[in-house]
Amino acid sequence: MLSFYLCRGDDTVESMLERINKEDTDGIRYVCDPEKDRCYVGDEKFASAVKIINYKNTYYAVSIADDNTGSNA
Repeated sequence: MLSFYLCRGDDTVESMLERINKEDTDGIRYVCDPEKDRCYVGDEKFASAVKIINYKNTYYAVSIADDNTGSNA
């Protein structure tokens, strides 16, 4: 199920990603590069994301880290 995270106040894409990783009950690590993972409603990156961060009405696709190591190749 796709989850949306709305940045508020002093939140940034990076701080929201830290929060997502910290609060994941299954211990799954997620990655998001603010430059490479910007996406738009209806595009392939948006459609295939496991989570979406909304920062100032701009969407960023979050994916599961490769091998769950915290890095996404």
